Amino acid sequence: MSKKIKKKKNKKISIILFLLIIICLLTFGYCFYNIYKQKITDKNSIKVIFNNVLETEINSEVYLKDYVKEIVNGKLVNGDEIIDTSKLGIKELNLFIKNKDGNEEKYNFKVTIIDSINPIIDASKELTSYIGNSIDLLKDVKVSDNSNEEINAKVVGEYDINKIGKYELRYEAVDSSGNKSEYDFILNIVSDPSNRTFTTSKGFNGKVVNGITYIDGILIANKTYSLPSSYAPGLQSSIQNAFNKLRNDATSLGYDFYIGSGYRSYWDQKIIYNNYVSWDGQVNADTYSARPGHSEHQSGLAVDVCDSNVEACITSAFDSTEQAKWLNDNCYKYGLIIRYPKGKSNLTGYMYESWHLRYVGEELATKLYNNGDWITVEEYYGIDSKYS
Repeated sequence: MSKKIKKKKNKKISIILFLLIIICLLTFGYCFYNIYKQKITDKNSIKVIFNNVLETEINSEVYLKDYVKEIVNGKLVNGDEIIDTSKLGIKELNLFIKNKDGNEEKYNFKVTIIDSINPIIDASKELTSYIGNSIDLLKDVKVSDNSNEEINAKVVGEYDINKIGKYELRYEAVDSSGNKSEYDFILNIVSDPSNRTFTTSKGFNGKVVNGITYIDGILIANKTYSLPSSYAPGLQSSIQNAFNKLRNDATSLGYDFYIGSGYRSYWDQKIIYNNYVSWDGQVNADTYSARPGHSEHQSGLAVDVCDSNVEACITSAFDSTEQAKWLNDNCYKYGLIIRYPKGKSNLTGYMYESWHLRYVGEELATKLYNNGDWITVEEYYGIDSKYS
């Protein structure tokens, strides 16, 4: 090969190598430029870092900013915007972020609205009902839930309103998401003190009806057995008729009986009793005046008898009069009794009152008269007369 040809060939190779070097340099420069540009771009671009959990409870108060952990190269514009969490499911949300150039960019993200909270049951821990009375166990039970839906509780467990006992029951409430709450409570079925039956120590049958005590059909009012404040029958015709007969028969013998004190309401008795307590002290007052609710005068079946020929009226001075002796020996014939006989205050709870007559009917009155040796109501029926 001639030197001239060889020289041309070497020159050609040099040019090619030069071009390759140029191409490599340009390629490297381009790549380096793009990498640098990307770094600059990344350095200035907005980056949003969200919290790990993107969910919230239904009807909870949350803001867009609550789900953003960090924002790089930007400022959140609408972070104080409240999210509508009234419906379950996935909710799409938008963040508006202002970049370093002052322009706003929008970022989308999703939040899941869930319901994982159990309903709240508001109810009494213990209920009491009288035997035989129906009871609505759900009447005062309230159920609330974060879903704001209406939820009805139900009673779980067995009980018998006709059987005295302590029943352990439970309320249950379930919302539409299946969250369930349980609430244990006690139902006590007890005897009704205002409506019950009993047997006295002498074997007589007693019953309490609406707070009024009867033994063998006879209304009882003493220190043990009271009358409701609402009981207000007035003076009953049975004692009025009996007294009228007694007075008419006694008039022919020269007596002039009249009712010095008849029916008294609960409130009348309260005034009278309190006045005696203020004047004489409670201990003394309790020996001759009944506390409100315990007076026979409230029953409408008792009267205090006076005589217009005798100055003494409803006082111990009446005890020694001829009129008092006649009443003692004859009142039983009209179905009336000396309710607080002499020497029996330990049984009746009250001092001897020769003027205080109670209507019980002729049959019982004759038994209690006992041929002049009076038996008290307490003795006959086997009951006591003591304040609790």
